[in-house]
Amino acid sequence: MNRDKLGLLLDSVNQRIADLNTDSVPARLLLNDPALWTQDSAGQEEIKIRLGWLKLPETSRELAKETMGFAKEVKDAGINKVLLLGMGGSSLGPEVMSLTFNLQPSTFAILDSTDPAQVADARKNFSPEETLYIVASKSGGTAETMSAYHYFWEQSGEDGSHFIAITDPGSNLEKMAKERNFRKIFMADSTVGGRYSALTAFGLVPAALMGIDTNEVLDSAAEVMNTTEDALFLGAVMGEAFLAGRDKLTLITDSAFDSFGAWAEQLIAESTGKEGKGIVPIDGEAHLPANEYGDDRYFIYLRQNGEYDDFIAHLQEANQPVLEIQVTDSYSLFAEFYRWEYATAIACHILGVNAFDQPNVEAAKIEARAQITAYSQKGALDEGDATWEGEGVQVRTNADIAGASLKSAFDAFLALGQKNDYVSIQAYLPRNSQMSASLQKIRKSIQEKTGLATTLGFGPRFLHSTGQLHKGGANNGLFIQITTDVENDIDIPTQGMSFGTLERAQVLGDYAALDGASRRVMRIHFNEMEKVAVLEE
Repeated sequence: MNRDKLGLLLDSVNQRIADLNTDSVPARLLLNDPALWTQDSAGQEEIKIRLGWLKLPETSRELAKETMGFAKEVKDAGINKVLLLGMGGSSLGPEVMSLTFNLQPSTFAILDSTDPAQVADARKNFSPEETLYIVASKSGGTAETMSAYHYFWEQSGEDGSHFIAITDPGSNLEKMAKERNFRKIFMADSTVGGRYSALTAFGLVPAALMGIDTNEVLDSAAEVMNTTEDALFLGAVMGEAFLAGRDKLTLITDSAFDSFGAWAEQLIAESTGKEGKGIVPIDGEAHLPANEYGDDRYFIYLRQNGEYDDFIAHLQEANQPVLEIQVTDSYSLFAEFYRWEYATAIACHILGVNAFDQPNVEAAKIEARAQITAYSQKGALDEGDATWEGEGVQVRTNADIAGASLKSAFDAFLALGQKNDYVSIQAYLPRNSQMSASLQKIRKSIQEKTGLATTLGFGPRFLHSTGQLHKGGANNGLFIQITTDVENDIDIPTQGMSFGTLERAQVLGDYAALDGASRRVMRIHFNEMEKVAVLEE
């Protein structure tokens, strides 16, 4: 870890490290002291049963052996494809693993979307005859995961030999998996929350099925567990940067680790984004000239081969703080999982927030459920009145803007941005390479117009990731929902609605939750998906 490029943050970080050690924070963390994060008695009781992640490189050893044996069983059975049905912590870790280890997307993928087009792609690429479906949910009640399960269960002809479950003991999913004779049920560690679960069954089972050596996985993580000095330093950087007004953690990664930010986003945003505070993770953003960044930023560079050394040098010249973390091969990923989990817990201690709850995530779920209830009664969702409508586009916003066209309404909304704000694009669209490229162009255009930090998330997956920060963090975000009409909807078996209806209910639910939290939000709805590209200009 190269600490020499932190510049103006270095002195305060070193002082913070000294204070943390004086207060025995590292030792208290290992002793599972909940007072590090809250004095609330109920909160402390919850924290006490959420710190099992600290010892996972040791406690997951038997599980690692079991997963390797199971992977061989599946291979011997002639099943050569794996589709993971999960959300948030149940899916982000495995997705990053598959991308970091360069697995073919035709052999392993995750489905964490209710978008009908994405569900259809998963069905096309992962037929029941050749696929093992992983149903991953701690509670067994995650709406998106269970909807996908019902669909693929029907598609498979209710063949339990092509399904496994990863869940907490005693969950509804465990009960159902037993009743339906799933090939295997893996019990997760119930003392580990979802976003800290990469080294539990939620991560190790998919890893083994990908051909990753799960013993080496734990060896890599154990190196950090046994020497936490760098992890403590990273946490101090995150906390001190926030206190200095630099709440935008901008992640830079060499290409082999490009996907890491998708996992780190959830960990950081959902852990820190509450009580009007929060670290905003910026992942995958286009690079600007170094002197165009504001003083609300700091940069963390996961460096493997130095692809961005020149850019880092320019950032230093512009007095932007940079922390450089050296990574080597693909197994370094698991060391980073542990390092960032530890660091985030330390950062939350510094911010004075509970790292292990997510009080505002439920708000969007409640609103979405209300929409679904209304739909079951009326047969339609309440979209609300449009602020502006024309040319196959509808704009809705809670902001006081006027516009004679989509462009003028869009620009007027962006003009509401102030210094140290950020713009969040929330795309309820199929997550594929073509759509991602278009949205990145839109993101770059917004960045250049406003000079503000930008984030990009696909719905509904971001609801289980950055959604907590959006509603519970500081009120410094502008939120832009992008939706389109559904061309080919798919019914969800036994649920009395379609994937398109569920997705739209989630859109409306999150809009209502953002509005209820007094956030600035705009929804842009296109009648055709191809029209989304007009926002690139």
